[in-house]
Amino acid sequence: MVDRQRYMEILSGQIRCKRAVPLVTKELEAHIEEQKADFLAEGMSESEAEELSVREMGDPVEVGIQMDGIHRPKMNWRLIFVIGLVSAAGLMAWFGLNIRVAGGVNEPQGGIYHLFFRHVIYTAAGFLAMVGICYIDYTWLAAKSKKIMLIYSGALLLIPIVNVQLSSDVFSEGYMAAVWLMAFLFLPLCCGVMYGYRGQGISGLLKGTAWMLPVVISPLIYRNRMEMLLFLFVLAAVLSYAVGTGTFCIPVKRTLLIIWAVTIILFAGIMKADGFTSFGILPEMYEEFMEQSQDKVQEIIAGSHALGNAGETGGVQGKEFEFSIGVQGEMLEITEVFPMGSEFILTYMAVCFGTFAVAVVSLVVGTLLLRLLALSVKQKNHLGRLMGLGCGLVLFIHAAGYMLVNVGVIMPEQLYCPFVIESRGVIVTYVLLGIMLSIYRYQSISEA
Repeated sequence: MVDRQRYMEILSGQIRCKRAVPLVTKELEAHIEEQKADFLAEGMSESEAEELSVREMGDPVEVGIQMDGIHRPKMNWRLIFVIGLVSAAGLMAWFGLNIRVAGGVNEPQGGIYHLFFRHVIYTAAGFLAMVGICYIDYTWLAAKSKKIMLIYSGALLLIPIVNVQLSSDVFSEGYMAAVWLMAFLFLPLCCGVMYGYRGQGISGLLKGTAWMLPVVISPLIYRNRMEMLLFLFVLAAVLSYAVGTGTFCIPVKRTLLIIWAVTIILFAGIMKADGFTSFGILPEMYEEFMEQSQDKVQEIIAGSHALGNAGETGGVQGKEFEFSIGVQGEMLEITEVFPMGSEFILTYMAVCFGTFAVAVVSLVVGTLLLRLLALSVKQKNHLGRLMGLGCGLVLFIHAAGYMLVNVGVIMPEQLYCPFVIESRGVIVTYVLLGIMLSIYRYQSISEA
């Protein structure tokens, strides 16, 4: 007689990923029970139906080997290789553009080499961290999400106190960097928390939404209106997806109407608020500056060729611009020197290589991010879809916003962009990419 328990023990022994064993055995047990019910309906006895159902499963070693090939972590090395190529291309683009600018204005190039070396270190470290995060099961992150958020929030509250006691600029810089990163890195954790309230109705929705409140701290402290608007949209989209897929078991249409009505009201309030300005500048002067900067970007893009350098005939007349704020009292000035930063890389690329190069770069980055987003939302595991959607939307929407700023469609408030060289941005990019790749890696061993 074929014993079901012994059969499952032999089969499970062939599966190398022990986390997948409960999922596989549950799946096969369900299949055996279905087959057994059919045999019982044909008039067989309990023992006969049990034995024949197990026997028809096939050899346990062969079935176990087949299940091992299906239910195991799978690293998407092809996509990781593409991410590495795009990262390297971003480094080289930054270096080439800044060297060209330094030569054009007769500035020393030593500082550029120093910054380039530092960016290489940051990028390499971020890339390795991304690969490392791939090996961390995203379901573990979701399970620990509340504790991680509480510890991080507590640390952010303690840092200013320590800074006051020590009067240290190092702590101040670290605190502002941590606050800036908070919203980006909290979002996937918020998705994990939200998933934990599944099936709890309206109270679950409200609790999940309450855990999103720390996300708004960063844009409020930095007084970045564009950042706040983008995060508002991302949060509304994630909540809508959770409600629409039945996470909370509440009326979908009515809830979605409320979510987007509140989103529109908040959107209008943020747009009219005077607090979202920088450096204490009067709101009307800040708006004037932003409009002038947007006009200048449009002028540069309009004067650029489709291919090649704009030269003396271009809208910039051979000179590159940085759109930064210089403050003396309440005066503003636009400094006409290209930065060694990253806010207008695409704008300057249009000047040096033409708008076609900008279109190609935008297409490559956009396609890569859409591919990652598509992989996430196609997951069978609901938690994986939810966390992947949050990470993917943060990356894609910020990239889209950055591109629109660089062609003058929207005002150039500071935006983060994936694969643009900047230390904090590198951290954000590779952490979120690592989580998305982890979702793909563990898709075959996590229950839906």
